[in-house]
Amino acid sequence: MHAALKIWVATILITMLMSVSVELTPVMAAGVTLKQMSDKHSQQRAKLSATDIMQESLKRHELYPYVYEEQTLVMVDDQQRHDVRRLYRYSRIEPDGAFKAMIKFVYPELIAGSALIFIRHPDGKRTSQLYLPSLGIEPIDYVGGVEDGQLLGSEFSVEDLMPEDMREFVYHREKDIVDADVVYFVLQAFPADGSHIRRTYESRKLLIRQDNFFVAQIDYRDKQNHLIKRQTRHDIHQVSGQMWRADMVIVENYLNHYRSILKIDRRVYSSDYVPESMFDVAQFGVVKRQVSEPQDISQPESASAMHEGETP
Repeated sequence: MHAALKIWVATILITMLMSVSVELTPVMAAGVTLKQMSDKHSQQRAKLSATDIMQESLKRHELYPYVYEEQTLVMVDDQQRHDVRRLYRYSRIEPDGAFKAMIKFVYPELIAGSALIFIRHPDGKRTSQLYLPSLGIEPIDYVGGVEDGQLLGSEFSVEDLMPEDMREFVYHREKDIVDADVVYFVLQAFPADGSHIRRTYESRKLLIRQDNFFVAQIDYRDKQNHLIKRQTRHDIHQVSGQMWRADMVIVENYLNHYRSILKIDRRVYSSDYVPESMFDVAQFGVVKRQVSEPQDISQPESASAMHEGETP
């Protein structure tokens, strides 16, 4: 009886081992398939041109037509003194390709109500106008400090707050790099002939994640190839589908050792929050009333509105 029990146990063990072996075979096969797929994707990415990469990045992340954001801007000088501002940002991409954005300051009280409107027209030309209610004047043409490289005292430029305009640059792809197990495309961007952009730099180097085509870092260099400014994007998360966004953007100026930190506290994707009339400077009284009450949602919100985390 004891010998029969041993035979029975051995039979069970052999059966179990055979079952495990059968189960492992598909897993190993799937592993090979995944590797083959990974190799295929690597080969496809290796064939992408700099223009292909930039177009894919824009298509995935920067072309949602209506975006409203509540932001906190922290400016830090070379003595580590802080200046905090709070603002609302509205942006639209029109059917003709025009990009419009408005920044309205709500804190501190000294600048509350001030608004900056900037528009990139379909032909690539830019206009920026500043409204200062404390002075009681109509909107005035605005040019940022240090040849437009500093927006309202921060280290951000107007261009930093717009989607990339590929017509303004010539792109070259460099060797990919790996940092903290993340693989990046590396692109060099040089101003194209006839560029409309006012700039303080000669070229930019963009680091773009290969897993999601998100721009993670931009280095700005002068004619001597010295690093003069760096923009890094943090708290990156997936909004929906292939679209990712960063909830924090940091710009460091290596010339004056100042730093600006932009934190996005809230983001909504909806035309209700960004009406077209908001950007009509000929009727700026209407604009002023609208931007003064960005959280007035007593009217029913459109079903098309998408708060971050929802699926569009």
